[in-house]
Amino acid sequence: MAQQREGLLHGNLLYDVHLVEFAPPTLTLRLTEKAPKNLPQQLQDLLKKIKDEVWTIAISQEIGHPTLREKEQKAQEERRLAILQDPLVKTVMEAFPGTTLVEIEDR
Repeated sequence: MAQQREGLLHGNLLYDVHLVEFAPPTLTLRLTEKAPKNLPQQLQDLLKKIKDEVWTIAISQEIGHPTLREKEQKAQEERRLAILQDPLVKTVMEAFPGTTLVEIEDR
């Protein structure tokens, strides 16, 4: 059951949290509307369990940084654009009209 809660917390941290300030042992966050209301308490409990110290989780209305998922998407789009600029890839795309880049695998 604890692993399921931590998995849900992981998803919420990826999609629903904008880091505003990181100053241990204080985190200042802006939450999306989809974030559970008890997310700050869940995070505080997990940090207490892992770090064995009390952290303060402050909520702000400041914009903050993009979510981790938004950063991941931006990095993926930048990799995609870089691949499409490669001369060999351009040559293949020109030789086979209608070709599209479908997936990028990290290795």
